[in-house]
Amino acid sequence: TGVMCCDIQQRFVPLIRNMESVLHCSKWILNAAKEMKMPVIVTEQYPEKLGETVKELKDELQDTPRFSKTQFSMLTEEVVEVLKKQEKVDTWIVIGIEAHVCVQQTVLGLLEMDKSVFVLADAVSSQKIGDRYVAIERMRQAGAVVTTTESAIFELLGDFKHPLAKSLSKGGRGRPECGLGFSQPTQASEA
Repeated sequence: TGVMCCDIQQRFVPLIRNMESVLHCSKWILNAAKEMKMPVIVTEQYPEKLGETVKELKDELQDTPRFSKTQFSMLTEEVVEVLKKQEKVDTWIVIGIEAHVCVQQTVLGLLEMDKSVFVLADAVSSQKIGDRYVAIERMRQAGAVVTTTESAIFELLGDFKHPLAKSLSKGGRGRPECGLGFSQPTQASEA
């Protein structure tokens, strides 16, 4: 299993809905990937204009190369070459922005390559809530597993006796609301 981090760049921070959740959960899964020695691929969409990857992920991505791109999918020629070298990795966890453009095109491309794909719903987002929601549904319908960061990390660990379980479980502390909760109507609002 590897992690693909899509375009989490400084310019987008004030524009993306629930960005606090995207940053927190991305940091958490990237830390897990680092600790578990999983491959990580990072792209930046047109960094000359949109800036570099956010400083909040600096520690987790310290020695990780970043691939600059202008196409929306992360699957540039360079990234596809990296994937070929990582041929034993058949499952990819995808995080980043925007859910309905770059993330979605990446996920659909990975599925076409017969990869298993997990989309972390609390670590992907868009500027508009509707775009995010529809993208998550479309990726699920296409065959991606949509889950949360905590669920994915505990699935990777498999057992609380795993040597990293205690330290990685701490990453969930202070996790912000991801904006995917469904509020229940009250009697007052039904009237």
